[in-house]
Amino acid sequence: MYQAIPDIQLDIVQQYRAEQRVVSVKTHLYHQGEKHTNTYTLFSGWVMLYKTLSNGSRQVLRYALPGDFLSFQPDMAGPMNHSAQALTDCVVCVFPRQNLLEMFHKHPELAVQVAWITARDMALGHEYLVSIGRKNARERLAFLFLELFHRMRMHVPSLGNTIPFPMTQEDIADTIGLTLVHVNRTLRSLRQEGLIKLAHHSLTILDYAALSELAGYNAENLVNQPLL
Repeated sequence: MYQAIPDIQLDIVQQYRAEQRVVSVKTHLYHQGEKHTNTYTLFSGWVMLYKTLSNGSRQVLRYALPGDFLSFQPDMAGPMNHSAQALTDCVVCVFPRQNLLEMFHKHPELAVQVAWITARDMALGHEYLVSIGRKNARERLAFLFLELFHRMRMHVPSLGNTIPFPMTQEDIADTIGLTLVHVNRTLRSLRQEGLIKLAHHSLTILDYAALSELAGYNAENLVNQPLL
């Protein structure tokens, strides 16, 4: 949220923030099915958003990175339709939902910024739907790597070709709809071709052009600034 709001408006946002909270790795911010009264912006760290199916299996929806908005959903008073778990130690800014609604009422320009964030997340969800539904394993994995790489680079341009990567192979499998065995095999293939290096919780893109061609990825589809 802070990335999308001009500096001149940050003092307004601070007035409605209840606290800044440290969240330890593997801790849940909230669980699917429970009622929750807070919304969050992620100040630092990685958070995984996922749904649990009736058979106990998991589908990862997306990964929240610094600047992203969490726990905002159509039924603000109803139970959460997904869970959020910290993949790293995180810092979040906490906004009680009533404070947020009051801020939107008094400062509609900020509501527009949040609408842009929501629209961006929806567009990203569409890209993942196409990837899982129509791409093969190599293309899915290449898209996941490039999408996270590009978003992290927007936040910290100085990262170069290497970004933090706290996800496990199980997380990857539950994100792109593959088995652990298939993920392992596909990772080995991308490594052997010299496209990526994945080690010590870091991802290095070794051949950006080739990986982009494989994924059918266009970074320009991820708009970095609000349109209004």
